[in-house]
Amino acid sequence: MTKSTPLNQGVSRSEGTNKNMANGTPDQKTKKEKIYDLISVAQAMNKDFAKKTKELFDPEVEAVKEAISNGIYVSFRPVGTQFDQQDCLRVNSSGRCFCSHALKEHNQFTAASRNTACKFPECPCKRFLYAPSRPEDFGEFWLPKRRDFNREAYRMKCKCKHTHEEHTSYPSPFRCKAKKCNCLAFTSASLCAACDQHWEQHDTVFETEEERKKAGRQIREEWYPFSELPAMRDIALTGEQLADAIPSPPPPLPSNAPADNNTPFHPGR
Repeated sequence: MTKSTPLNQGVSRSEGTNKNMANGTPDQKTKKEKIYDLISVAQAMNKDFAKKTKELFDPEVEAVKEAISNGIYVSFRPVGTQFDQQDCLRVNSSGRCFCSHALKEHNQFTAASRNTACKFPECPCKRFLYAPSRPEDFGEFWLPKRRDFNREAYRMKCKCKHTHEEHTSYPSPFRCKAKKCNCLAFTSASLCAACDQHWEQHDTVFETEEERKKAGRQIREEWYPFSELPAMRDIALTGEQLADAIPSPPPPLPSNAPADNNTPFHPGR
């Protein structure tokens, strides 16, 4: 699955809210089967399906590996109790902050010290706030198709048309610094690919493994993308084709089989 296809928008970030699907109710199992059908169709139509899926989820897979190693989970989550179990994005140490600096360039979060201010003396950032650094993460699937698109130069934009780096990183609500711009608060021009909400309707959440466990959230290997769909999870991890998800063609009819209205017509036979 890649975010450049409709499949991604429908399934890409729902895995965190469906962690019991594999052993769930009949309705949940039916939903799982439908997802596999959709995956099969998408893969059949896109020969690079597995490769692009892995590329898409590599940063999140890295975030899971880091969390398993250090016990700290960083996620980009919608604000509100109704989204308590949803992680729109898993954030690794290279993830970019609204201030433009990477997570690893901020103070390290610990259970004792939850300070994640930026380490750069000249930066006013007081707390790491994840800023999506890929258009696919924030619903702009069409951007990479442009001939002049520069992935390295991509920055999330405000409705005032200026990037997040052209807004103050502290204090909230992040006033625009561009000359002659009257924007008083950053409002993302695009929507999250997982929940269809603006950037400012999310929070960056730091949790210890024990905190997530007590809250009933996924931890360790269960936090991998598509953990409830093992075949899809393996695609995201390895980039290998989901061969068992594509229906096998029906066996050929024996030459002496009787014909009926459902028998394919083969000219020349």
